[in-house]
Amino acid sequence: MAIKISASYDSFRELRESGSYYIDKTDFIEEYLLNKFDKAIAFTRPRRFGKTLTMTMLRDFLDIRQDSREIFKGLKIMDCSSAVADYMNKYPVIFLSLKEVYGHEYEQVYENLRLIIANCCKKINDIVKSDNLLESDKDLFRELEFQKADRSNTIASLDILSRVLHDRYGKPVFVIVDEYDVPMAKSLNTPAYDRVRDMIEHMLSFVCKTNDNVKGVILSGCLYTVKNSTYTGVNNIIPYSILSPNYAASIGFTDVEVKKLLEDAGIPDRYEIVEEWYDGYIFGRDKMFCPWDVLLYVRSVLDGSYSEAMGPENYWVNTSETTQNIIHGFLGRTGNANESFEQLIAGKTIECTVNDSLPYHLIHENGDNLWSALLETGYLTKAVTEKMKVIPLRIPNREIKAVFRQEVWEHFKDHVDNVSVKDFVNALWAGEISNAQSALAGILEAALSFYHEYHEYSYHLILDGFFTGFGYTVDSERETGYGRSDLMIRDPGRKRGMILELKHVERETEMQAALKEATDQIIVKKYESRLNYEGYTTRLKYIMAFCDKKCLIEAVQ
Repeated sequence: MAIKISASYDSFRELRESGSYYIDKTDFIEEYLLNKFDKAIAFTRPRRFGKTLTMTMLRDFLDIRQDSREIFKGLKIMDCSSAVADYMNKYPVIFLSLKEVYGHEYEQVYENLRLIIANCCKKINDIVKSDNLLESDKDLFRELEFQKADRSNTIASLDILSRVLHDRYGKPVFVIVDEYDVPMAKSLNTPAYDRVRDMIEHMLSFVCKTNDNVKGVILSGCLYTVKNSTYTGVNNIIPYSILSPNYAASIGFTDVEVKKLLEDAGIPDRYEIVEEWYDGYIFGRDKMFCPWDVLLYVRSVLDGSYSEAMGPENYWVNTSETTQNIIHGFLGRTGNANESFEQLIAGKTIECTVNDSLPYHLIHENGDNLWSALLETGYLTKAVTEKMKVIPLRIPNREIKAVFRQEVWEHFKDHVDNVSVKDFVNALWAGEISNAQSALAGILEAALSFYHEYHEYSYHLILDGFFTGFGYTVDSERETGYGRSDLMIRDPGRKRGMILELKHVERETEMQAALKEATDQIIVKKYESRLNYEGYTTRLKYIMAFCDKKCLIEAVQ
């Protein structure tokens, strides 16, 4: 049976009405409403893990202005008679998405907020016809709808809307704010940041604190940024981050769900590829996949656009400028950051005291804050299932490792002559060892200036970044033959590949012996075998020895 895959829908109703494949996550509704209800909660997850779809699902289930039985037909929540009887289309809902509320100037952010609120009012503007509303509240509602409210009433808009909806329907209101942290994230490193953060926290405080018109408040975002605010209302929010075992599997795909999707799509044999590229996350105690990646990968296989020669694509990495800005710009700040970076790309773990209530402006304050932010935004994951004071972190999968490699390139291309890097790469492909060695020596002179100590992986990291930056497929420490080669570079279009084996020594007199060791390693362990098996007709093998900023390169015949 053919299935229809769509990753573009973030509206639950639209997804269901389109007939697209849906992994049933509706048990979240029962868990929240009946088992773990709190007045104000926040879900933090990386981008593209399905937060908005989850928020719209909850909205469509609760909204008294909808009839949602058809779109929930056949889903797990319909088996929970108490949830259906007590909550389904029984409560007024305010739904706001703040993903478009941003700008470099505070006034621009504020005007975008006014527009979002006005659009929300337009969807429910028939309520002003109700005799249950005070005339003064009708006037306030119309001012919000036509973007004429003053600043105080605009910031208090959630309080005003919850009051008029409560008066109209005689029931308390659910307030759902999706992507609540985008205004802060987008204004980071601009003069507007402090005022924007204050504005959003003030707006939320009206409904998160004691408010008889409000039944529940649900926020979603990447970071939980409002703890310890001057607005006491937002301090009442219960956060559920990726560290929390509660609701851990509610947002994202579990291992069982991915296997079923692949089986339903008729491609169960693709599981290992999907696992290697898009798995690796641990939320709470659960192993999780990124839905965006998995769905786009499956769709590419089903519609014939998948290239076996190129392999899986990095679908997730360019979906958020904000999270790219978090990772970009820290490499080279401190020796410790560089060393931790190297360990991560080497497939090792780093230890971190994780702060899961981290404001955006403190991300680059210290190393632990940076790694905490990368954990929350999906660039790192826990290496353990239990929450600990000091948590080992690692890169989750091959897709994210490619992001870190690209960051190396972005950093070093600002420190070295791009022409020199290109000359080095081209010389290796051409077998011009003397030219390659000369170009690399010049690169090392410039590129390694920020290191306090040199490790083998310092050179490994730089070379990895160079080839990645020029668009080649790079495998780091990938199994081949009877071992793992340091770097395997592929150029699928030309069917040419390259093996690089690196050695680092303390004294220059040891460099020749290191080259001999590297040569034996390539030959005895048959590192060339994977390229041969994959049909690469040109297969180059190089050994490199490094001592501080000196290097030697030889070809292996």
